[in-house]
Amino acid sequence: MSDLVCEVVELDGVAPVQFFDFQQQVLFSPKERGEGFIKFAISTGKRGAKSVAHAHPRDEVSFTIRGEAILRAANREYHLREGSAVRVPPGLHHTVEVVSEEWVVIAAYCDECSLCRADIKIPAMAITEDQDAANI
Repeated sequence: MSDLVCEVVELDGVAPVQFFDFQQQVLFSPKERGEGFIKFAISTGKRGAKSVAHAHPRDEVSFTIRGEAILRAANREYHLREGSAVRVPPGLHHTVEVVSEEWVVIAAYCDECSLCRADIKIPAMAITEDQDAANI
């Protein structure tokens, strides 16, 4: 018999934390739980909110619930709007900037799990903030 159980987390019970220019509510995190492989979070940003250039050691997938943002990666721009899903491959440095009044996105990625980081070493902030984000 297994002791495995499902976990349910209510969004209104998760305190938001500052993440770049965004408010983030982390629903599941290997770092906080001491095990597991995927960080799953919802982030909200107001017009002009930006991330710094960063990459992940494994895929990042996200889904825009509300609003619009521009994802910049590899000298390209991707317009994310309500209903857009995106997969960012491992190691691809990228930024995001909110271009609507508010952008709400759900994302799942692996940054904190030791097994995901074991064979790929990607500095989290390998590009300095003063570099042109469009040239990432």
